[in-house]
Amino acid sequence: MKSKLCIVFFVVVLLMSGCSEKTDEEIFYKAQKQMVDMETYICTADITIYGNKTPIKYTAKQWYKTPNKYKIEVVGPETLKGKVTIYNGKRAWVSHPRIGQEWLMEDFSTTIEQKFFLGYFLNNFLNTENPQLSRETVEDKEYILIGAEIPGNHPYFTKERLWFDIKKYYPRRLQVLDTNDNVIINVEYIDFKFNENLNNNIFKIKGDI
Repeated sequence: MKSKLCIVFFVVVLLMSGCSEKTDEEIFYKAQKQMVDMETYICTADITIYGNKTPIKYTAKQWYKTPNKYKIEVVGPETLKGKVTIYNGKRAWVSHPRIGQEWLMEDFSTTIEQKFFLGYFLNNFLNTENPQLSRETVEDKEYILIGAEIPGNHPYFTKERLWFDIKKYYPRRLQVLDTNDNVIINVEYIDFKFNENLNNNIFKIKGDI
């Protein structure tokens, strides 16, 4: 009898919660689950890098496959169009056809390109000691704002924050900040698609067997 009462009570709670507005914690859980369950993604991103001089802006396509395979191809502006960076999980290959150069990198972890990817943020978020959660409204749209620390004590790359759309459940904006909370990198995700079927050849670089 007691077990039946517990089941009834549980069903009533579920029905009541279904009729009420979701809490930040419920939304955060669903957003977190969406990211944790992410195996791959494809998107276009508008990227801005801020420094001492004029900000650098460009648009690029991104491909990601868990746990650490990346590809980014610049589609604009014309001066950078066609530049491709591929990381196969061990080393990176960069091709810049506009200047007729290409090269290999043995250490991709120190590059700024890695920080454009949601996979990089997810890894930091899962390992951060002080995750942050809040709700924000931007241009009449509501987002869950998720914050994570970046390891390594780098003065220009100390923390990240991700805006996650609470209606469509996809990432909208990713920012990397310095120790003074200045935005160093701003990524606006466009046409984001989770768990697309990606062939490993996308992440193949010269020298791979």
